Amino acid sequence: MSLRKNSLTRVFIQRVAIIFALILLVLTLFYRWGFPTYYYWKMEQPVKEAQKLIQNGKEKEISDELVVIALDNSGTPSEEELTNDITFRLSKEGIALHRFWVDKSTIRGVQQGQSVQRLYNQTRQRNDFYTVFFSEGNQFYLVGTSIPDFQAAVRTLFPILIAATVLLLLLLFALIILLVRNQIIQPIRRLEQTTRNISKLNFTDSDNQEENELGQLSQSINQMKRSLQQHEMEMLERNDQLKAFSSNLAHELKTPLSIMQLLVDGEQMGLENPAFLEDIDQQLLNMNALVTNLLAYSQQMKETIQFERINISSLLEKEVAQERLIDQTFQIDLKTEACELETNPQLLSIVLTNLLTNSMKYSLDKQVKITGNKQESQYQIMFENRANPLSQQQFSHLKEPFVVGEKSRNSHLSGTGLGLSIVEQTLRLIGGEFTLRQENHSFLATIVLPIQQTAQ
Repeated sequence: MSLRKNSLTRVFIQRVAIIFALILLVLTLFYRWGFPTYYYWKMEQPVKEAQKLIQNGKEKEISDELVVIALDNSGTPSEEELTNDITFRLSKEGIALHRFWVDKSTIRGVQQGQSVQRLYNQTRQRNDFYTVFFSEGNQFYLVGTSIPDFQAAVRTLFPILIAATVLLLLLLFALIILLVRNQIIQPIRRLEQTTRNISKLNFTDSDNQEENELGQLSQSINQMKRSLQQHEMEMLERNDQLKAFSSNLAHELKTPLSIMQLLVDGEQMGLENPAFLEDIDQQLLNMNALVTNLLAYSQQMKETIQFERINISSLLEKEVAQERLIDQTFQIDLKTEACELETNPQLLSIVLTNLLTNSMKYSLDKQVKITGNKQESQYQIMFENRANPLSQQQFSHLKEPFVVGEKSRNSHLSGTGLGLSIVEQTLRLIGGEFTLRQENHSFLATIVLPIQQTAQ
């Protein structure tokens, strides 16, 4: 396993190694100072318990493993006399000490009512001798016990303890590295490979199934990847739409330009036709409508949408009045329920204008019916006109750019095929919905608008 500089594995190993070195240092200090302190403290406890039993008059309960010597405390024996007397008593108990003495400080402390502890190191023997000197009544007491020489035991056991500790730490270190490598490093590398694949537009799911933070991260990456994949598909679809859009746009512009060119050529060749100027004017109007709708189609997403409260009935009446000026022979039946909407009036005007002109454009009898009704938190507007039925295939493509149902019944109303597409896109911006249906030789376009805009 190669380790790059500043790699996660290398940094982790370095930090774990430092931690284990500190642990080893702490254990060494414990073995050197802490453990001996604990050892002697543990050995002292039976002697101190025996002292308490004597002070409480329960001398018979003292363990036989301890040595108890009581001397008359009425006199003032010297250190030498006291040492010899105690040594003699100890020898009778079967304890022969190489080094033992009672000094003045011990005698003075006992006479002052203190308990004096002494540890007599027997350099030539395996055991040391621990004692407590104290007085109780008229008695001078010595309670002692032989304890194994700690230094000798440590000198024998210390290398083994250190070796065992080091071995244990190494095994633990290797186990931690193995677990970290399998449970953390390898999943991270798989996630790294997944992100590399995503950068190459390879959207294969990550196989990390662990129920931990890395598993959650893997799920998040997979979710992001699916989202990116969806966006990629949408972008490809939009790209195809743009290609078709460009092709249709070229066709839509080419047709009136070709007609205008033929008309101009005919006039230059001396072909007098009073309808030439009228036809050119009509083609210019068609091109102007095309450009206007095209700009609305392509730029409305860039607008910063501001909402305000408007009277929908008033706006509809205004739009109908404008269309009546274009063709006064049209009968437009407008019936609306009064209501105030929170919307963008400019964008809504684009919607209403396109739906109204579309209804007029394909009306068989020059009649359009418009109804508006309030429905709880929404307002519904329906445009209805008589029209020749379309095939299911034709009807399904009506909302696409540059798609027209049939040749316009009213030639003065230009048709670019962008109207319904603009309607649908614009309604999305203001929170509305758009549906189309045909029934009984009638064409019905319905929009549903929110009365109150919801917070985004």
